[in-house]
Amino acid sequence: MNDLILTYGAGGVQGAPVARGLLKHGYQVRALVRDTAKNRMLASAGAEVVPGDLADLESVRRASQGVDKVFLMLPFSGGGNPLEYAQNAIQAAQEAGVRLIVLNTSGQTPKQASGLPMLDYRIHLEAMLRGSGLPQIILRPTGYMENLLGPWVLPRLQAEGVLAYPVSAKRPISWIAAEDVGRFAVAALGQSALDQSAPGQSAPGQPDLAGQAFDLGGPQALTGDGLAEVFSQVLNRPIRYEAISPEAFGQIMGRMMGPQAEAGIVAAYRASEAAPLDELVVEMQGVLEKLPIQQTTLEAWVKGHAALFGSPAAAPR
Repeated sequence: MNDLILTYGAGGVQGAPVARGLLKHGYQVRALVRDTAKNRMLASAGAEVVPGDLADLESVRRASQGVDKVFLMLPFSGGGNPLEYAQNAIQAAQEAGVRLIVLNTSGQTPKQASGLPMLDYRIHLEAMLRGSGLPQIILRPTGYMENLLGPWVLPRLQAEGVLAYPVSAKRPISWIAAEDVGRFAVAALGQSALDQSAPGQSAPGQPDLAGQAFDLGGPQALTGDGLAEVFSQVLNRPIRYEAISPEAFGQIMGRMMGPQAEAGIVAAYRASEAAPLDELVVEMQGVLEKLPIQQTTLEAWVKGHAALFGSPAAAPR
């Protein structure tokens, strides 16, 4: 496969699986990162690692030269305007004649404006991409399993056997592994071009899934008690779920991301409590028919991270 694919966020938890998956499947990968020294392992794996910043249009233009396809995701923290970052990436892709952009929204896009900038920017982001004229595929993941590795979970899970998260114990969530979102992105980026042989088919050079958006979830929809049951079984010790308040969660996030982010996070989780109970449940059969991958169960994911959870199952045998 000779396609050159520009990946944004390849040094992070969400973007790294995309870069690794593309390299594994034989694609050429160019990764735009702020600090090349911190991404030497990516370069060693075969990626072309180039310095740049989504806030700097010229560096994005340089990274986009000669690129066939783009995997786009925007930084969640660090200040700045994510829509300006997206506009830079889209403009550079237009100028470079990119054939496809796969966008990871890093969360579900509201069906209608909520009044919360942290959520509503995804509505504008999708509209911006669709209005660009570029072929695009949009991926909207639900809750990442990796969220359960955060500082609001690990310390109490290790010390007290308590799995704490700012969601009602009765709300089911289709938790998805970051590696699986990476696999979906690789599958979307690998869409082959169709010839224009019949009305309604894609134009020459356009992928057959262009223009489609996919809500992504894992293979299980679990409540808080369901989460605790899986953790208990895999870690071989009793684990209980505790729904912490959005404010408590926001304080932890605020220490990492600042007071402005803290306020937005608290408001977003407060709003989620008013949403329908099944808002974060995703039926995946239709998605898997178009983007076939092998999904990761929560059991397998917990086993893979057992050492972090202080599990007896992680001890050498």
